[in-house]
Amino acid sequence: MKIGVVGPFDSTERILEVIEKYYPNIETVVYVKEKVNEVGDIIDECLTLTNGIIFTGCAVLSEAEKAADLYVPCEAIARDGSSIMKAFWDIYQDNKPIDRISIDLLEKDLVDEIVNEFNLDVEAIYNKPYDPSIPELEYQKWHQDLLKKGDINLIITAFGSVYNELVSLGLPVYRLNLTVPLIKKAIDNLIYKIKNREMEANQIGIQIFKIKNIDNIYDRPYDQLVVKNIVEKEILVYAKEVQGSMFKLDNNKYILCSTRRTLENDQNINVFQTVVRNLDKENISICSGMGFGYTGWDAERNSKDALSMSEKEDNGALFIIDQEKRIKGPINHKREKAYDLIVTDERLIKISNEIGISPTYLSKLLPLIKESEDKYFSADILADYLNISHRSARRILTKFEESNYGEVVTTAVTKGVGRPKKIVRIKI
Repeated sequence: MKIGVVGPFDSTERILEVIEKYYPNIETVVYVKEKVNEVGDIIDECLTLTNGIIFTGCAVLSEAEKAADLYVPCEAIARDGSSIMKAFWDIYQDNKPIDRISIDLLEKDLVDEIVNEFNLDVEAIYNKPYDPSIPELEYQKWHQDLLKKGDINLIITAFGSVYNELVSLGLPVYRLNLTVPLIKKAIDNLIYKIKNREMEANQIGIQIFKIKNIDNIYDRPYDQLVVKNIVEKEILVYAKEVQGSMFKLDNNKYILCSTRRTLENDQNINVFQTVVRNLDKENISICSGMGFGYTGWDAERNSKDALSMSEKEDNGALFIIDQEKRIKGPINHKREKAYDLIVTDERLIKISNEIGISPTYLSKLLPLIKESEDKYFSADILADYLNISHRSARRILTKFEESNYGEVVTTAVTKGVGRPKKIVRIKI
């Protein structure tokens, strides 16, 4: 197993010491970056070379998320009460009073808990929790301004670059360091994520293809045979790409067996869409469902459920259902969405019951609601997104409104005629 370690020198060195002592079988690729805004320079390479990445803090992870799609498991080492206690101990060892301090990254409640637990006689604590929109230099300036005004006499910071700069200026600063338990916890979490990802990737993958309306469009058996031969030829090419085995289910269905890792690979998804385009040139329409599972039975059941969803869509639609009953589709379509077929979140279940719609429907809507800045929706928007009739969409909006989870903000009439369109703000 190879993991990347990204962050400032002192923190990465601490992590490497822990790995060498407790995880001798882990190979590391280290990227020392003293400033958070330098992480974007190396993240693509790190993703390519490793099975997972340890970031020395939430700020480093946040910067990496801005720079790239983190497609391997990642873990940031969070500071907690043990980090504060370590800083206080270092101050005590230097015979300095802990009476007026500034501390960044951590929430004030956590700092207060530690101070109260050890009955420390602290006159004033100034706190600036982590905010990804605030640059490191602003944290440094905040500390220095407090020190200059005499409000504090000690600085505690989690940022490596801030610490190094303040040390170079000869200011009284201490580091909010990583502790061994925090590092071990993060590494254990990352190992679990990597192994779980491997298990998922090795799940059985089954994809079912269906020729749409073949009996209605082609009356003569000969024409149907020609169509099937063309489809089989294209699917065999696709099967070779995904290293799968193809079998015929019935007159117009084919099943392909492979692994999840191979089938959901972006490159192979593109190959499938090439198959769709090639068949479309021959005026042949297909749809497909992909299912994953730890057993062949689970994978096939999920692929059949996914196929039933794609049958309701346009030509070439592909839906995916995984072992956890997460649905994604139609793939690479403007209406693509991901949601849970089986909702276990008690809050969502409660809200859906109060609105009067199924938890699955609410799960479908959540991505649309989250993506919208103002959360204003019309029946047209819902109908297009959910691929349902305008009447059904209006009924859903009415249920949101009547349950006080929606509020009509305005109405509009297209070209002065027809039913007024309600614009509803969803309040979730």
